[in-house]
Amino acid sequence: MPANKCPQGHEIRSSTDRDGGGFCRRCRADNEKRRRVGKSAALTVVRVFERAGVQFQNNGVPVEPAEVARVLAELYAAGVFEDTKQTC
Repeated sequence: MPANKCPQGHEIRSSTDRDGGGFCRRCRADNEKRRRVGKSAALTVVRVFERAGVQFQNNGVPVEPAEVARVLAELYAAGVFEDTKQTC
């Protein structure tokens, strides 16, 4: 890989194209954007489940995954999520 490109192919014209750790600024920005989008999507899913009655925390203490799965299964069996089907 030429010295004027990062491993992902972004052009490195000067030291300003790299952050303090030597990492490509565009790669860092892309990674941060993916991370923010992922966190936002996860938070949206959690909020939808919480509105349906699923608890992920009890007074700040995480609920056991088996309990969350049990509640999700009960809600699904009761048809709570029928109106949330996606169309592709």
